[in-house]
Amino acid sequence: MKPSRSATTLRLLLPAEVSALIDWSTLRVEPTSVVDAALADTRSDVLFSARLDDRELYLYLLLEHQSTADAWMPLRLLGYMLRIWEGYLETHPDAKKLPAVVPMLLSHSEGGWSAPLAFQELLDLDEALAAALETCIPSFQPLHDDLTRTESEDLHRRSMTALGRLSLFCLDRARRSSDLLTELARWRGTVEDALAAPNGVAALGAVLRYILEASETTPEQVRQLTRQLGPRGEEAFMTGAQILRAEAEAKGKAEGEAKGKAEGEAKGKAEVLIKLLELRFGGVPDAAVTRILNAPMTDLDRWVERFITATTLDDVMTD
Repeated sequence: MKPSRSATTLRLLLPAEVSALIDWSTLRVEPTSVVDAALADTRSDVLFSARLDDRELYLYLLLEHQSTADAWMPLRLLGYMLRIWEGYLETHPDAKKLPAVVPMLLSHSEGGWSAPLAFQELLDLDEALAAALETCIPSFQPLHDDLTRTESEDLHRRSMTALGRLSLFCLDRARRSSDLLTELARWRGTVEDALAAPNGVAALGAVLRYILEASETTPEQVRQLTRQLGPRGEEAFMTGAQILRAEAEAKGKAEGEAKGKAEGEAKGKAEVLIKLLELRFGGVPDAAVTRILNAPMTDLDRWVERFITATTLDDVMTD
């Protein structure tokens, strides 16, 4: 992600008086992500740094891809902010103070964001107790851009690059629209501008990949649209399809490796169990050996636990 393409979105979210103090020429992307690996399919993040009145400022942008609002979002954000500060101290061991981290949330949950945003809303305290304890407990609320509250025309008028406007439109509409391509056709001028920009083929390819993954739109429907954009449009379609195919292959490989590892662990545990049974009971019938070698890990774990106190083979393997 190029910082110059993100500056407009960041300016839009920040208070004007803070934005005016930032030296936007120093904006850069920090090479880190603090989103939990298990949640990577539902959200992504970018950490920016910039100079603010001779200080370093971190701007943490979280993109929420879920169709429903996360009820624990403020807690997750607090955890992400802590990771950012911990990472900062690892690379700046002599630091005397921490840079401010400004959390920003970009969401497009169905029906608009309905979950708490302020951290204090998560705490089981009434207003009087919260006020009495305000110096003792965390208190923050992320800057929030709820795309579902923004009309397409307003997105179209945002002062940002064509690719930026197009990306926000697809984030907002891809999962919710019943006819995304018809809506996208009204954005043809923006699509063409994004395609004509430097690296436009790759950028539009990434947008098309998201459309294919997040919506019910078929590859052939997307291709019909890109054919109208000429050779560069066709190239963008192929780029998006290749990205999606590569991701699917990588996911399949990872799942295959995980399955192979699990099968290897089960086989090893089965062989150990058979050896233990042979040593204790003087032999194991072929039927029992076959059963052990083909058993799932849950059965193997249960039989190993029984082996500790069992006096016969039946004590181990009879359910």
